[in-house]
Amino acid sequence: MDFGDLSVFLMVFARIAAFAAVFPLFALTNIPVQVRVGFGFVLALAVTPVVAHTAAVPGTTLGYTLDLAGEILIGLGVGYTAGILFHALRIAGQFIGLQIGFAAAELLDFSGTQNTILAELMFFTGVIVFFALNAHHAVLAALVRSFELIPLTGGAVKASSALIIARFVNGMFATALQLSAPILAVMVVVDVSLGILVRMVPQINVFMLGFPLKITTGLILLACLLPVMGVVLEKVFERMVADVFILVRGLA
Repeated sequence: MDFGDLSVFLMVFARIAAFAAVFPLFALTNIPVQVRVGFGFVLALAVTPVVAHTAAVPGTTLGYTLDLAGEILIGLGVGYTAGILFHALRIAGQFIGLQIGFAAAELLDFSGTQNTILAELMFFTGVIVFFALNAHHAVLAALVRSFELIPLTGGAVKASSALIIARFVNGMFATALQLSAPILAVMVVVDVSLGILVRMVPQINVFMLGFPLKITTGLILLACLLPVMGVVLEKVFERMVADVFILVRGLA
């Protein structure tokens, strides 16, 4: 490998490593850094021979540094866009946990994490569906295809790209609300019913009654919705891959 090939390899590795740094499945704290670096190294070795003949490596150190930074930004954008659904699942779990009373577990959580139990449950449910649908193949294919749509040194950060990412973030919260809406709606009905009950029978300790009732009802509903959620997530994962290509074309 001559100096030119090494320069191309480093740019390819920068884009892939940046992707792995923010994609939720690689960003888990229990995944060693060596695994992420190894993934980027192996994939970069496979991609470099394909793109080496089309890459125009800058002749100056400043130009190369700027292009390297551009590859990192592209990788970060692709990784974040590809992982938006996983963030939406965690937010949906936070919504549900807050409504049924699991948010109190955060006050007693000494692990240092900010996610509730249901947020992690929703996240890992999404992970299972992600691999069951072979969506990881589509995401990796989209990452590799990005080198075709955005050749090395050929990308540009545009104002339209920021608008695209802002639209994706807005869609992330909308997806989280859609996933949690059935349980949130039932919890509102439970709250209203408890309010009516306490007005009719003031002697009832509504807190002692409502706390276990809301948790039990919420968990039963969640158990009933998990099988259906797989069908919904399949459509959302397809949209997620399409969103990656929309971003890549916006950066091209």
